[in-house]
Amino acid sequence: MPKIYLTFSIVFSLILLMLHCSPFSFNEQINQYDEKIEDLRQKYEIPSISVAVLYNQHIIFSKGYGYADVENKIPATASTPYRIASITKPIASTIILRLVEQGKLDLDGAIKNYWPSYVEYFDNVKKWLEDNQPDLTALMSEYNYKKYDITLRHHLTQTCEGVPGEYFHYSGFLYSPLSRVVDHVSEKNFEQLIREDIIQKLNMTHSIPMQTDTTKPEVLEKLAKPYYKNEENEWILGEYPNPQLGAGAGIISSVTDLAKFDIALDNNQLITPESRELAFTPGQLNKGQKIPYGLGWFIGEYKNHKIVYHTGWQPTFSGLYLKVPDKNITLILLANSQELTSLFIESLGSGRIEGSPFAKEFLDLFVTLD
Repeated sequence: MPKIYLTFSIVFSLILLMLHCSPFSFNEQINQYDEKIEDLRQKYEIPSISVAVLYNQHIIFSKGYGYADVENKIPATASTPYRIASITKPIASTIILRLVEQGKLDLDGAIKNYWPSYVEYFDNVKKWLEDNQPDLTALMSEYNYKKYDITLRHHLTQTCEGVPGEYFHYSGFLYSPLSRVVDHVSEKNFEQLIREDIIQKLNMTHSIPMQTDTTKPEVLEKLAKPYYKNEENEWILGEYPNPQLGAGAGIISSVTDLAKFDIALDNNQLITPESRELAFTPGQLNKGQKIPYGLGWFIGEYKNHKIVYHTGWQPTFSGLYLKVPDKNITLILLANSQELTSLFIESLGSGRIEGSPFAKEFLDLFVTLD
């Protein structure tokens, strides 16, 4: 076969591949989803939403809707920073899995073996709740930290309550202290790892580890304002959630910065493909039943497609970070009120991703095309 023909064939094949992967192949879906998000934002009365859609590790759509600051009529953009709430958990899981790869942690190692003051810490937390927040003591009522050797895997898969591994119960409260485990096994503490190995490494310019961080005043200045609805159905400027950082919540970021994290995760820049696959695999209870949670990620299915996702929900912020691995497509949504996820939390918390209209509209447009 002549060399010129071979060259032409290779070039033609590459062009076809580029066209197949081109973001322009999703133009119709993007236009429709653009309209759907604004319709849903108005329907659920959310002050602002920012969105990023990725395909083959590239942002193919990003935009802001509504006002990040209602009083001053400052529009939301794709780079608007938000409190990302529990979307912090997959980032924390990534850091923990890298420490597992380095041999500093074992998923099936008892937490008390890595954290010398583990029992003392939870004794103090339990007493503080009893003395100051008795209505919240249920948060620890099933956590038998003195009776059992509770492992890192139990915490990451949300199976750490009761008899560890016997049942699944999502608890951001019990997930958050995993940052203290990291502090005891790593040369860098959890905050440094978030700052240096995630935010700085990935050039996440609109992100900081927590709201008390003053190293980037421009991020705090542009941070979306927190809102809730009063009895008269009016947007009221609320309070920011707890500003501290833990493994369960605390990070401030934008959808375009979270897209950088997503790209790095898919490109094996943060953990190995094997660790990522482990994180994306449903956990199992002691008797073998699968649960809708992996290692820091919810696991669901929609029309024969595996969906890996995490919600974010605090009283004045919410978000959804959704991946469809077999389609190599990602959706990231952040909002400055709780309605993006709070209204659908029962289904989202049990792996039924279609319970969120924001997710279902996206999946029907971008994923179930075949």
